[in-house]
Amino acid sequence: MGLSVATLRLLLIAMTIASAGCAARYTASPGSTTIAPGLQFAIPTGRELGYSVETAQLITAHVRDQVQAFQAYVSVTPDKITIIALDPFGGRALTVTATDDAIHTEAAPIVPAVLRPGNILADLAIVYWPASAVRRSLAGTSATLYDDKRERTITDNGREVVHVSYQGPHENTWTSVAHLRNIAYGYELDLRSTVTAK
Repeated sequence: MGLSVATLRLLLIAMTIASAGCAARYTASPGSTTIAPGLQFAIPTGRELGYSVETAQLITAHVRDQVQAFQAYVSVTPDKITIIALDPFGGRALTVTATDDAIHTEAAPIVPAVLRPGNILADLAIVYWPASAVRRSLAGTSATLYDDKRERTITDNGREVVHVSYQGPHENTWTSVAHLRNIAYGYELDLRSTVTAK
């Protein structure tokens, strides 16, 4: 069920939304999500990033032989994480807001009901949050995190499930270019960020 990851569903949104229309609203409690079959990842808070940031992102998703690019805007403060994804016409397709108490989602009617905002937040944290926060998110599982200046790898029971590479050192900074490869679910994300406020 590789395409169950919410970030990949944003790819489908970008390919299929013709108009944003009225938004449906959903609320879920914070908790964990699956980043590989049988591997739970506790969603970290904005506070665990260690600093506030606002960034515009160009995300290029590679799924099998398909490639799709879309735009997103991300804001992180100690109290809240906000992610806004745009449709191909520049309309708001999806908004995810995560606080200590809940994850709120507003989605255009055509956005699949099976959308899992937790996976969007998990991919974001795996790439940008400090290694200590990612390790806390993996606590209680059999997975381990390897982290150095240029790459980050999550391994579960001896198999690599997620690999992140960076253009430059990434600790304590929102790196401008990163590449995430989820080996378990079979997708890759090229992430290019422009920090607009910090």
